[in-house]
Formats: sequence, C-alpha cells, structure tokens
Amino acid sequence: MDIQKKLLEILSDYTDGRITTAKADDVLTSDFGLNSFELFDLVCIVEETFDISIPDRMLPQLLTVGDFVHYLDQEVNH
Repeated sequence: MDIQKKLLEILSDYTDGRITTAKADDVLTSDFGLNSFELFDLVCIVEETFDISIPDRMLPQLLTVGDFVHYLDQEVNH
C-alpha cells in the first residue's frame, strides 16, 4: 500500500478537493490551513482507514505529511 498516496486521497476528500498535492514537509496546520478540530477529525479518519489507533501522546509529533507517512509506515507495515 502506498501510504503517502492514500493519505493524500484522505486529505483531498476531507478538504473537498482543496488539497491535491502534498510534500513531505508540508505542515498540516499552516500549509493546509487545518485547525485543531479538523486535525483531530483527520486523525480519526486516518485511524479508521488504516485500522490503527494513534495514541494521544503522538499527536503533537504528527505535524507534517512526512511525519504522518513515517508513523503510518511503521504502524501499518510492521
């Protein structure tokens, strides 16, 4: 599974197509304009999509697209 591609699909769907490209260093809040509620909502969608649970203590570390991809790669592929 291409995690970055799937994450981009989730971002695009969540933002009604506003986000169509993403680089690893794109920050979810400042580059994409997501507020904390939207970020939490996005995490819930990611958890459901990848059938994982992301601990609350990890949330402050998941700032960029690359952070999410790296974390998901570890959780989904190991």
